[in-house]
Amino acid sequence: LPENLIQPLKDQFSKARRLHAQDLEAGGGDVYMPEALARKYPRAARAWGWQFVFPSPVRSVDPRRRIAA
Repeated sequence: LPENLIQPLKDQFSKARRLHAQDLEAGGGDVYMPEALARKYPRAARAWGWQFVFPSPVRSVDPRRRIAA
């Protein structure tokens, strides 16, 4: 990774983490996980490690589960 991208990427991680925290407070913040993985790790969908680095700034409806994510 080029040196000049390290700080911008760290900044993006911080931004995504703040957005994730806000989503969790609002009752959202989970990502889609395949069924077997969701059974094995029931809390993983809300865990920071599974979140997107470049999340959408607006909530959307998960077409598979028909809930706002």
